[in-house]
Amino acid sequence: MRKTAFGLAAIAMLMAGPAFAHHSFAMFDQSQVLYLSGTVKEFELVNPHAWLQLVVSDGKGEAATWAFEGGSVAQLLRLGWTKENLKAGDQVEVGYRPMKDGSRGGQLMSVKQSNGQRVCSNRGCGDGTGEIIGPQ
Repeated sequence: MRKTAFGLAAIAMLMAGPAFAHHSFAMFDQSQVLYLSGTVKEFELVNPHAWLQLVVSDGKGEAATWAFEGGSVAQLLRLGWTKENLKAGDQVEVGYRPMKDGSRGGQLMSVKQSNGQRVCSNRGCGDGTGEIIGPQ
């Protein structure tokens, strides 16, 4: 009986491990959504969270790479995100919740492509509309 209880406890701990490893979004300023235009450097549609690398010019000709963390692959695919709709070299406008520490990046809320199509995160576009845009 005792071995069974320890065995079940060990299995439960192993299964719960990934849940404990998941981080919160507390590092992002949830009170605002900012917008930034740039060129897609890389879009990684990977678990546990997608990443968008964006090259942004500061107006003086200096370019910097920004990193935006998105939702999970399953969430984003349901909302119309694909690897094909965000390719390196594409010009986009990103809606994001900025990092609290002021570093270059944030929580990815939306991407507006040069053709005007916009895809949003599972939390909506972040613009107060509560809108969640899926495949069109």
